[in-house]
Amino acid sequence: MKLYLDDRRTPPRDEGYLAADNYADFLALLDKYRDCLETVDLDYDLGWDSLFNGYHALTYMKKHGICPQHINVHSTHISGRDKMLRYALTNFPDSLVTGWASDY
Repeated sequence: MKLYLDDRRTPPRDEGYLAADNYADFLALLDKYRDCLETVDLDYDLGWDSLFNGYHALTYMKKHGICPQHINVHSTHISGRDKMLRYALTNFPDSLVTGWASDY
C-alpha cells in the first residue's frame, strides 16, 4: 500500500496511492494499512490552519511502530523537509528514505 499526505497536491498518477489531505485522515489510513505499507510520501506543510505537519506524521509512525519500506518527503519547505529527512534517517533505519522538492 502507498499513502500520500499533502493538503494541496495530488499523488503521482497511476502509482496506486491512497491520498489524505489532512493529518487526521492520514492517521486513519496509517492505522488501517500499518502492516502492508510499501511507501509513505509526505509533505511538511498541511495548511495554514493545521496544528500538525508531516513531521508529526513521522513521529506518530515511530511512536506506534509503523515502519514502511520507503519514506519519501516531497515538501518544498526547505527547513521542514530537512527536519523530516533527518528524523526519518535516524528513526527508520530499515526504510529507504528519499526527499526532494516537488513541483507537480
